[in-house]
Amino acid sequence: MKEKLIIAAISARGYVQAAYEQAFRVITLDAFADVDTQVLAEQCFKVKFGENGVDEVDFKHQFSQIEIDDDCCFVYGSLFDTKPALLTWVATRVRVLGNSAETLQIARSFDFFRLLDDLSIVHPEVQLNVPDDANNWLAKSLFSTGGAHVKPASVYKDGDYFQRKIEGVAVSLLFVADGKAATVIGFNQQFCAPTLEMPYRFAGAVSNVVLPLQVQQQFVEAAGKLTAALGLKGINSLDAVLEGEKLWILELNPRLSATFNLYPNLLQLHIGAISGEFVKVSNEFDLAKMSTSKAELILYADQVLNIPVDFSWPDWVADIPSFENESIKIAENEPICTVFAEAQDASAAQQLVLQKTKILKRELLHDSK
Repeated sequence: MKEKLIIAAISARGYVQAAYEQAFRVITLDAFADVDTQVLAEQCFKVKFGENGVDEVDFKHQFSQIEIDDDCCFVYGSLFDTKPALLTWVATRVRVLGNSAETLQIARSFDFFRLLDDLSIVHPEVQLNVPDDANNWLAKSLFSTGGAHVKPASVYKDGDYFQRKIEGVAVSLLFVADGKAATVIGFNQQFCAPTLEMPYRFAGAVSNVVLPLQVQQQFVEAAGKLTAALGLKGINSLDAVLEGEKLWILELNPRLSATFNLYPNLLQLHIGAISGEFVKVSNEFDLAKMSTSKAELILYADQVLNIPVDFSWPDWVADIPSFENESIKIAENEPICTVFAEAQDASAAQQLVLQKTKILKRELLHDSK
């Protein structure tokens, strides 16, 4: 019998695809339960997710409906960023293939920046007090994900911390770790879909970005130090801002992240690193398959849309919303779907995904009822 794998994330589709390709029986807990996920998963549970993150009561109720077998395992994405304690609850019920809740808690606390200082890892100046020169600072939440929580310091919320604003390019490193050392999977550039209220809202990324060797080395050293200090295992990512050739580390994601989907199937690499078979699995992983660049872009609704059930979705989109009636209403600023493109280099992939997004947006507006 195939092994059962439970996947929990805000959007689980990319991880579900990887698990399905590896012949797992997949059960999902996410905020969308989109069409793609429903097709591939044995069971889909749509969990309540809002401004304060996942609803713990609802999650526990949904989780309790899953039959946990002896061979059942659990992997997770960004669903627990706001509620690390909920991951602790999960770990008492099923084997978690990922970093511990304690590690996630450190990454989502102000102590993380103290750890960066102890490890001599460069990061923007941070503080808990409201800065006098607010124009040069950003307000951020420790317990949020996706960039929607990042805003000018002048409009901070209670509980926010403040980070000095660095002008540069948003980049990330996807890496795999075995608890002692980190191995590069790829460097990526991130995109934003800004609004007045959410100027740094995450929109997507492109893989295999060519960075100066000096910058690559800064990334690799930071990942290595954090892996050794925290005992990181499996696939992780580091977010940063690149200012010229100086890298400023912003945050560690000690779990599966969005850029996981931009590379050939990484699930066995993740599981192997968690299970102590990193050397064996990494030797089997074909790095040559990563010679091209892949881009993904979340298409958000600029206005309220009513998408008809018979809308013809192109084959280069995923995360298609599920329909219960003849049409589905997408509220302004809500995600519609994800657009993908692949090309020989990152620049070409980025341009192609923007072109595809423009085409799809025009078609959606035309067919919206």
